[in-house]
Amino acid sequence: MAAIQVDPDIFQILRQAYSEKFGSSPTSLINRLNHVFKEELVNESENLIADRTIRAFFNSSVPPKMQEKNLNYLCSVLLDQESYREALRQLINIKSDLEGDWLDPYWKHLDRKCRTMRVLDMNEPILIESIYVKFNIMKNIQGRRMQTIQSLLNDSEIELNNETYKRLSFSGNEMHMPVLEAAIQYRKLMILGKPGAGKTTFLKYLAIHFPIEESKEKIIPVFIPLRDMFDYDGKFNLLDAVIQEFTNCIPNSENTVLKLLQRGRCLILLDGLDEIKVDNNIYRQIDQLTEQFPDNRFIITCRSAACDYVFNTFTEVEIADFEREEIETFARNWFQARGEQNICDRFLEKLEENQQVKELATNPLLLTILSLTFEDNYDFSSNRYGLYADAVDTLLRRWDASRRIERQPNIHLSRQRKINMFSEIAYEGLSHKPPKFLWQQWELQDQIAKFLENFNFEIDTQEILKLIEANYGLLIQQAKGIYSFSHLTFQEYFAAEYIVENRKPEFFKAFVQQNFLGRQWREVFILIIERLSNADEFLKLMFKCINDIVKNSQELQSMLKWLHKITTDANISSSAWRAYYLAIDLDVELYISTDIQIERSLFGKLATELRNYNKNYKQLTPPQPKALLISRLVAIHALATDRADVKHLQKTDFTRHRLELSDDLDIDINKKLSFAIEKAKEAKITDLVGKLIDLQSRHPASDASSSEWKKWAEYLQQLLVNHLNVGYSIALPADDVKALEQYIYANYLLIECISGENNSSRSLRDAIIDNLLLPQDEIPTDLLSI
Repeated sequence: MAAIQVDPDIFQILRQAYSEKFGSSPTSLINRLNHVFKEELVNESENLIADRTIRAFFNSSVPPKMQEKNLNYLCSVLLDQESYREALRQLINIKSDLEGDWLDPYWKHLDRKCRTMRVLDMNEPILIESIYVKFNIMKNIQGRRMQTIQSLLNDSEIELNNETYKRLSFSGNEMHMPVLEAAIQYRKLMILGKPGAGKTTFLKYLAIHFPIEESKEKIIPVFIPLRDMFDYDGKFNLLDAVIQEFTNCIPNSENTVLKLLQRGRCLILLDGLDEIKVDNNIYRQIDQLTEQFPDNRFIITCRSAACDYVFNTFTEVEIADFEREEIETFARNWFQARGEQNICDRFLEKLEENQQVKELATNPLLLTILSLTFEDNYDFSSNRYGLYADAVDTLLRRWDASRRIERQPNIHLSRQRKINMFSEIAYEGLSHKPPKFLWQQWELQDQIAKFLENFNFEIDTQEILKLIEANYGLLIQQAKGIYSFSHLTFQEYFAAEYIVENRKPEFFKAFVQQNFLGRQWREVFILIIERLSNADEFLKLMFKCINDIVKNSQELQSMLKWLHKITTDANISSSAWRAYYLAIDLDVELYISTDIQIERSLFGKLATELRNYNKNYKQLTPPQPKALLISRLVAIHALATDRADVKHLQKTDFTRHRLELSDDLDIDINKKLSFAIEKAKEAKITDLVGKLIDLQSRHPASDASSSEWKKWAEYLQQLLVNHLNVGYSIALPADDVKALEQYIYANYLLIECISGENNSSRSLRDAIIDNLLLPQDEIPTDLLSI
């Protein structure tokens, strides 16, 4: 009988069966052949198929030729088929079925199962395509990086000790890779991710959209939520679960499904390894399934730190946090799906304005919470505490509850006790000198043990820390054995919780006095005000501490008295106008020398916030002629000194905008001077009008020398001092400069607290606003008594 060329698919199926049934042992296979076909043996001392023939056949890298009689023997023993031709016919039938409509019921089942999902408080399911965002993965698992705390901080302690507090990010420079690319490149893939990172969404998307052009034959995805397998009596067989996905909609298809698996035609998607009870049986079954059907593709998803078991044949990757592009794509998809695409740009704009909230926009779950909140308020600033509380509650309880997940083992603490534990860790971290954002594992275990020492159950702090990381994602490993809160925002939220829960008057007073100026506490103060059931006393305490910063400085009290006088004389006595003059003073020399080294942008922010507050409550004080006169003349003086090359101080955006400074100095000066003369007339400052007209007539020509411009600017400055009580250039001692910066920062923090959502009396808020930036002797004593 002549040798025939073996079909490539039949050859692969035979090789797989040879491995599974006989462990690729020629001797075992030959013994079985001899036993089954013993009647055909001519000589009992000889084998049905020679050992050399068996080895050559199965060791061949390409489908070889073989006598059809021997192929019949192999197909009978290995494939339970009567002959090679029968095996080939069965294979052709399967191919025909797959190319035809045999799988149609399954495709419809898969579409129903994976096309939509429902998240949190959604009223109805949403299409996967409408919210799925292509994201990246990291091959370097974050919690396994070998780094030190110092290398993670990356010299950020310099920032912490500086007055300009920088929010920290511990993300390294890991190489990112598109997750879809990884799913194609690695036939066995384990995807790790934080709670809500989009693991399930990705698998559902992949089940419907796996790029079939990447393979020679159409791949058939099989989506298995592992938690569903344990919903019944706890008994579970993974292979049966895979087969049942088909037999539920295609009766009597078991053998065909097995042949699909044998041919490596399936993509097995095992979702949520962390969502089932820790059981070595599931690990064993996954290993068995991948060993039994090695030519298929497998993807497992699991929360980071939730599984210590190593699947030796799998490549492990971790989902990277969203970056700007992914955030924007998610937002546009989300609001378009909700029929509100017109507010997407506003959502992204508000997100950029609020760094603390933006820190949460790192994965689909937290972005969903932000989007749902924004749909209600069109803003984030009004009640950040409520937003953070919702995010924390989702991670502690709602996310698992909404998907019917009860994690085992669990921490035997109530939700409030867990919050108390996180709060104590957060508060002690921010209270540490310098502020502590990273902990060694043993430090956290010590804190957990201290918190739990009075609880009546056995404590394994290492296991508890592991469960906290895996179940809630609030504390995570930034490197091996080094932990932090997953977002600095959460540390600030929990610290605020700790302070409010310990709200005894003595504690409050000490806390404010010690931490009011610490930049790491800024967001905490805002959250405390939003959290308190009555914030009056806390606001008064903050107001008193603000004024204590400058009450003993003769120079700063003199400055505040001057500020009060010029605004009163100009009929614009309000804190917003006082803040305005202070902000431009740093650029144009109303009182303080522009040589001062200070954080200038903060002054403009304070003036803007006070004006916005008054605008919201319809309490704006309109500009009066004398106020406009001062603004124009000091702007002219600033432009003239620039022409004289006396000082080339870069003006802040606030000053340039409010004084309407342009680059064409000659036109700008003339225009402003004419306007100033009109305002001097309206203000009835008669003796100044004539001098301004004279000043205008002496305006240097466009080609005038620097000395001419300098002389002209000095004359204008003298007019400002003599007639308007502005134009000084007073140098402040270094201690007073530092105190002034702290004073302005504290005022800005207070207006942020007052402007947010809080339960405080309107009369107190208005009194505090009205008395900001006043000298000590002008402030009502009842506002300073606590």
